[in-house]
Amino acid sequence: MKKLLDSLASLRLAIFLFLALAATSILGTFIPQGQEPGFYIAHYGPVWGKLINLLSLYDAYHSWWYASLLALFMANLIFCSVKRFPVSLKLYRRDPFLIDPERLPLAQKAEIPEAPETIRSRLEGFLFRKFGKGELGVRDRYRWSYFAVYFVHGSILLIVAGALIGALFGYRGSMSLLEGETSDKVFPFRHKKGFISLPFKIKLEKFEIEFYPNGVPRDYRSYVKVLDGSQSFDYLIRVNHPLQYRGIKFYQASYQEYAALKVRIEKGNKVKEVWIKPFQDGRWPEEKLTLGLIRYAQAHGFRMAQIWLSKDDQPPRMMWLIEGHKERITLSPETLSLSLVAIKPLFMSGLQVRKDPGAFLVYAGCILMILGVFVAFFFTHRRIWVYVEPAGEKKSRVIVGGYSKRYRDDLKRELEHLLTKLQSELT
Repeated sequence: MKKLLDSLASLRLAIFLFLALAATSILGTFIPQGQEPGFYIAHYGPVWGKLINLLSLYDAYHSWWYASLLALFMANLIFCSVKRFPVSLKLYRRDPFLIDPERLPLAQKAEIPEAPETIRSRLEGFLFRKFGKGELGVRDRYRWSYFAVYFVHGSILLIVAGALIGALFGYRGSMSLLEGETSDKVFPFRHKKGFISLPFKIKLEKFEIEFYPNGVPRDYRSYVKVLDGSQSFDYLIRVNHPLQYRGIKFYQASYQEYAALKVRIEKGNKVKEVWIKPFQDGRWPEEKLTLGLIRYAQAHGFRMAQIWLSKDDQPPRMMWLIEGHKERITLSPETLSLSLVAIKPLFMSGLQVRKDPGAFLVYAGCILMILGVFVAFFFTHRRIWVYVEPAGEKKSRVIVGGYSKRYRDDLKRELEHLLTKLQSELT
């Protein structure tokens, strides 16, 4: 059992886990995330594609093995902290007067023509105790900084715990909405999962887009309405201005332009106007005709659409319709005339949806880490000793020394300054 605990608290394991997490994190940036299984087989071949799907590298940061590495890293950090804490506590409790004045670290000596009482009165902030023939003074600062490392360890634990909670109980996905459409379904980026149902609904009231003079999109935004039972409110989602509601964030990610078309069909003396909407077929039931939209486009000032048309169980026929032009098509034994008489542009807004219940722990951990690192580097423990003993009538021998975990050159200069100050002020 002791060997197991020592292994969990070992520095080697910490370095291995740190490198493993770094390597897998880098790997997750090279392999596209959230694609379908066939994508990886097509792009990486059957062997590597199957391996990517088997190890869930398509969603590396939420995979079981990544969560296991994080959990093991947390255990290693906890055991390291527990193992080290008694040492830090011992250093904190160490009595600064338990030292031989003749063996002070960084010691510097001088004889000053003043009585010990006069010298002691000049040393503000020093606590003096009787020691042998003279008196030993101590100034102890930032002794509590021995525990700063545990602030850093605790911050890492909070960050990792937040990441684990997010990986286990959170999700990332997408939601696509046509103007006027309402939905509570999110398609997750993880494989082997159906839609995620939100506890409320989102309705896309309107989508707007602005372009630069060269045709590049400048800004696009979604005017949405959140419907939560009897409550509702409007919100404008823009790039870098997400909607956050009930712990779920909606980011503006993409858009797609579609159109609703009104097609006039002429068959002899019969005329029928049929609306074709995106992802919804148009029908002329009496003639058993079905129409569907393939794509919509604009070019050189013309608006056009590619549609398909079928009758009964015949294979569908494809054709292009240009606004203001009539096209003929033969569906044996009849000939039909079709024309595009109205176009209503529609936009589909692509929203990226994210729920991360551990985010607040990550933020708290980052703040705690900043504080811990600041304390560790700028509030290092520093101890200065001054030993004063008589050296004849109205004379004293002074020994100054000090200890600092860091910045010892600065401490040495401080000791020199202290001794010089005593000599100049008392002589």
